Amino acid sequence: MPRLDAERIALWRQFCIASSRLQREIDRALTDEYGLPLTWFDVLTELRRADGSMRVHELCELLDEVPSSLSRRLARMEDDGLVKRKATPRPDDRRAVTVSITAHGRTLWRDANIDYRRLVQQHFAHRLTDTDLAALQRVFGKLG
Repeated sequence: MPRLDAERIALWRQFCIASSRLQREIDRALTDEYGLPLTWFDVLTELRRADGSMRVHELCELLDEVPSSLSRRLARMEDDGLVKRKATPRPDDRRAVTVSITAHGRTLWRDANIDYRRLVQQHFAHRLTDTDLAALQRVFGKLG
């Protein structure tokens, strides 16, 4: 295993700062234009990928979220009419809850997704060559 030297630490910090900056730019743009923070957009994206609904437990895993944090976010999103939660007890989990995207959530996601894709292109993709992208895919594949 390579030693954690100053160069690797500096690269790690550079990665963290660049990632935070990109997320902040996209979050600001989506919030300003649609009132939709990036973390909410991510929830709606996963629900759309799952044909509109999934168990909250599964959503936590996909988003790598702490259940209590996601639960608070879903409550706010439900108050805004973007999602709906429903208790769906199962024999193995009596507290199971399913979350579904609403028609309003679908419409807002569809509109915001156009800008999201443009923002990712503008702040990330267009700055990278095909070689850069291949290297990132290889590196991120190693990181999980």
